[in-house]
Amino acid sequence: MSTAAKVELYISKRPHIKEALAEDVINYSALARKICSEEKIESEDAVKAAVSRYQDFVAENRTDKKSRVKEVLENSSLTIRSDISVEKSNRYNSEAVISAKTENGFTNMVSGGEKSLVAVESPGKLEETPGVIEFVLSSLAAENINVDQLISCREDTHLVVGQEDGPKVLELLQERIN
Repeated sequence: MSTAAKVELYISKRPHIKEALAEDVINYSALARKICSEEKIESEDAVKAAVSRYQDFVAENRTDKKSRVKEVLENSSLTIRSDISVEKSNRYNSEAVISAKTENGFTNMVSGGEKSLVAVESPGKLEETPGVIEFVLSSLAAENINVDQLISCREDTHLVVGQEDGPKVLELLQERIN
């Protein structure tokens, strides 16, 4: 495997490094030393050159991806429903707000609980736009908000969060989308 291929593989397994490259906030020499050490590559200069070339590719793709994600989310609507609980069952619950069939039975979201359900209704373009769910989840994780459950079906994405986090999620996503 070529040095360039090893570098690309190394970085692709570490999204945080890829993000730092896209933002152009990384020390190439330090990264090259780390890659050389971990991947048993002798030429630090060759690794730095490969990182530099890969950085251009990552930055260009990130800009395109961000604009496509932003377009989908700008055309999405958000709603919230409080007092939800999530139940596992071996049967469909006709009174469920949302029900999903899995190999292990049904996951039913029903009224009367201590969770909030945030629904993101997106245009059909969501299905062909990589990174939308990643953007939503990483935005919430950055604010220390845990998503207990995620159900996504075509244009509908449902996030179950703690009841106290529901309004924060709605506000945060509206802020980040606009």
